[in-house]
Amino acid sequence: MELIGRMDEMGRVWLPIAVRGNRAETALEAMVDLGFTGAVILPVEIAAPLGVELNGFSIMELADGREQVFFTFFATAIVGDLEVPVDIIVTERGMPLIGTALLQTLEGHLSVRFADGSVSLSVPTS
Repeated sequence: MELIGRMDEMGRVWLPIAVRGNRAETALEAMVDLGFTGAVILPVEIAAPLGVELNGFSIMELADGREQVFFTFFATAIVGDLEVPVDIIVTERGMPLIGTALLQTLEGHLSVRFADGSVSLSVPTS
């Protein structure tokens, strides 16, 4: 399976995914953050209506070296035809992010062509 994403004018890479909680599902575009070792980050205004269930917490090191505690929630990430149970982090604000844990779980191959801004994620189907 191949998922087509995009590169924006700032060189950030975006992929379409969906996230499902206990009450709802939403399709969205999430930025790929290779410095984020978790699966998915969602701002609270996207996560709350989904009815995600509190799972625990995680201490993560931020880009500036500070450590911060984040609550984690059960959800399902939907990438193309694949559904993957994940722990998501919910933040006060910001943009949806996809981290390396989701890409590793999918055994995906991310391809970015800077010359034309094309982005694809190839995922094995079996």
